[in-house]
Amino acid sequence: MPRASATRVRCPRPEHAGSRVKLDGTYGKLGHRRQRYKCSPGGRAKPHVFTELLPREESWQSSCEHCERALERREGPKAPRHYQFVARGIAEALQTVGAGETYMRASRVTRDRARRFRVDDATGELRESAHGQLLGDWVELFAPVVFAPHRPSAWPTEGSLLLDHLPFRVRALDDEGRRIPAGRVAFDIFCGVGFVAGRPRLWLAQSFATAHPANWRAFLGSLPGEPRRVVCDAHGGMLQAVAERWPGSELQQCEWHLQHALDRLLAKEARDDASQELEQLRRIAQRALAGPSSWHRFLRAARLVCNESLERWIAVNQATIETQFARRARSGYRAPDMPLTTSALEQITRPLVAALYPRRYALKNRERLNRLLMLLQLHTNGDDDLQTYTGAIRAHLEANGGRPTEQRRAVADRAGSPSLRA
Repeated sequence: MPRASATRVRCPRPEHAGSRVKLDGTYGKLGHRRQRYKCSPGGRAKPHVFTELLPREESWQSSCEHCERALERREGPKAPRHYQFVARGIAEALQTVGAGETYMRASRVTRDRARRFRVDDATGELRESAHGQLLGDWVELFAPVVFAPHRPSAWPTEGSLLLDHLPFRVRALDDEGRRIPAGRVAFDIFCGVGFVAGRPRLWLAQSFATAHPANWRAFLGSLPGEPRRVVCDAHGGMLQAVAERWPGSELQQCEWHLQHALDRLLAKEARDDASQELEQLRRIAQRALAGPSSWHRFLRAARLVCNESLERWIAVNQATIETQFARRARSGYRAPDMPLTTSALEQITRPLVAALYPRRYALKNRERLNRLLMLLQLHTNGDDDLQTYTGAIRAHLEANGGRPTEQRRAVADRAGSPSLRA
């Protein structure tokens, strides 16, 4: 090992600028050794030993496959100070979790890749840890860091903003101890999807304990700006918050949800009244929202049936449907970013549901889930680049003395008061 530093490391003390720096051995366990340096400032100043702000762990290979050059042993990846794992390993784990992997599985794989095995003190045998707290801590500390470069600065002002909420249900019992067939909603994920160059993009995703109007107001107020057009379903809390927050936005109620609600209503009524007139009305209603002519044909047939529930549904929704028909006729060609339904949102949020639904019973901390949603959003939008993640983590650490700015588990809920349970 040469005594002169080929890495041109500088002493961190500003008064020692231009001093001579040499290699001065390593510290740490074999396979994870990190380099020390010795500064000889000259004059009367005493030499001293130091390490880099983000010390490099010894390299396991003799060359780098990315930059295609030979490596010295001391030129391995950078690591946070006093951390066992390097910044690139943290970035890889966050990328895996954003793709839907569980904390337990990602933690196990991360330890294996980093060769950070736990050893039994008595027998010396390796112990595979099945605990996911390692990744839970990293998501809490570093998810906001990698999300920051992609965080939207405002709601989209061009095209449409699609809004919806994803309810996650769990098993539950009623007051008499009987099982509720559909369970109850444990928490909701509020989602907003905008368009960039005509393509849908997940704009924001946050968790809330309920779909109360106050929570919708908080979600809509989390970013500045007012979208030109909003597409959503007929959820009362959402509509109330949109009308209060964005009174100037054009509101388009999702026509798929309107059609689905009509089909369910007629199916329910048909179970109580299996008349030929109602069955014929159901066939006509399948195309009720195809256009004004189909809608008026449905209205004429509905008057002949004289069903009270159907008349109430028409009274509530007729004005909205006819207004949207008139707006559609004026606009003519419909651009890709001006949809009539929220189907683009439902497609783009499927990875979120697939990743979170199996874990819905364990997800009880709102802030932690919101930070996990950051990683899921980056993956959904194709922004989960490993090199970008690694660079963001390194820059964050270098700007804060080699350590994260937050303490681990700083967002823990008080015992017995989970923030994602109403």
